[in-house]
Amino acid sequence: MFDILKCTASPAAFGFSKFYSFSEVKNKIVELENLSLAANQKSKKILVVLKDYSFDDGAMKIIAEKKAVCFLIDLGRIIRSKGVGRAILISKLRTFLALGMKYGAFYTFASFSESESQIRTPDEIAHIAMLLGVNRGQTKFALKMLGHYL
Repeated sequence: MFDILKCTASPAAFGFSKFYSFSEVKNKIVELENLSLAANQKSKKILVVLKDYSFDDGAMKIIAEKKAVCFLIDLGRIIRSKGVGRAILISKLRTFLALGMKYGAFYTFASFSESESQIRTPDEIAHIAMLLGVNRGQTKFALKMLGHYL
């Protein structure tokens, strides 16, 4: 299992195979505004972080057909948000992931922890992903996909 961090730590201490430094892999991650813009990247083997997880059925279908793009879900954004903003983000992510699973789009999770105290274990990440409607097996597969794309 893999994670992307903005700090340094020993992966074995937290139950991971490897930690990737954000500064080393940021050229393999593309941050886009929405799903429509991600559809333009459909043939590239990249990780895409979306700023807005709005519902776009057609764009998701196009992306999932090519099987090249992998969506990187920033769990740190959920953890750091509070109140109504967190509830809205979780709701949008649940809908987004359900749509992705419907069409077979690839996705993975990362915490982007900024300090060693913010690092989550694979089980904690799995539990956060289960809040988003993903089962434990899908979460383990998604965490292994991160190593494939990096």
